[in-house]
Amino acid sequence: MCFSVKIDKDIKRLASNFQALPDVKSFHELKSLQNYEKNLSPQELKNSLGLKRVSKSSCFKTPEDDGVVYPNYFAPVITFDQGRRVVRPMRYRVRPAHSKEEIPSKYNVFNARIDALESRKTWKGLFMKNHGLFPFYSFYEWVEDQSGKKRLINFKPNNAKMMWAPCLYDTWTSSDGKIQFSSFAIITDEPPKEVEEMGHDRCPIFLRSDKFDSWLDPNKMDKAYAYNILKQKESTHFESNFPTS
Repeated sequence: MCFSVKIDKDIKRLASNFQALPDVKSFHELKSLQNYEKNLSPQELKNSLGLKRVSKSSCFKTPEDDGVVYPNYFAPVITFDQGRRVVRPMRYRVRPAHSKEEIPSKYNVFNARIDALESRKTWKGLFMKNHGLFPFYSFYEWVEDQSGKKRLINFKPNNAKMMWAPCLYDTWTSSDGKIQFSSFAIITDEPPKEVEEMGHDRCPIFLRSDKFDSWLDPNKMDKAYAYNILKQKESTHFESNFPTS
């Protein structure tokens, strides 16, 4: 799985680099949710979001200055809207549209395996319907070092400052209609040799840049073509290091 990622927090720069338009309304709505959350008691928030237990931190977190995004953090995602690319904030971990309760944290709903897009219920309804693109600088994974100790390792492309992964997303609305947000999962595939040698068995797909619009507009293709796009990756080699805490 892709445990966490490091993103560019500068939305204007990100939008410019990807020839997209910032969805200002969506970013304002996220800010409104953060303010609304502050006015709810922990129990009210638990009930509204369908949580198993009272949350000890904000349910609408955004990355700190380091730009690192963990599951349940909100981050910018590129989608297609009325024929053009837009940048919107989404939570990194899918909340299915009709779920009455939050999916327990033990389940990985932030990475979607390419070989499970049609077999896993969570992804089946989103594949060929809700496609997005998630840009980031690097990604982090937990791997075992030579001593058997688990350590966090950072991977980044050696020939590009930024990479991007295709993703699937869904939009959830609370039963009272007062909370609504979109959430996404990165699509992963078998790892290249250099990632596998470091002890990890999955890797985000680094989609070819000339396939952006085709992927973002699934209404204009069939499943065979969609899978073909996902197999057309940018040519790169991933450098790795163990970041210091």
